[in-house]
Amino acid sequence: MTGFSVPKKKFRSSVHRHRIRRLMAEAWRLHKYILGPVIPEGQQLHLFIIFTDIKMPDNPTVLNAVVKGIDKLLTTLLPAPDTKEQCNHN
Repeated sequence: MTGFSVPKKKFRSSVHRHRIRRLMAEAWRLHKYILGPVIPEGQQLHLFIIFTDIKMPDNPTVLNAVVKGIDKLLTTLLPAPDTKEQCNHN
């Protein structure tokens, strides 16, 4: 489940707010498959994305930001590799 927010204080025009929200939703739709295998069976991920910049973004900027956020989330969800198993010297 994902939510998106664009503050009214930074973008007074609803047309601009909705455009940014649509860009974020489309970027999420295209890249959410990356998180699928990481989420444990029987659990859900609730995510809320907030746009905080003060200028109107373009599509590649939003795509890169969403992918960067997914990468950060992956580092949190994935367990750290065990160093003892990697350094198995006989």
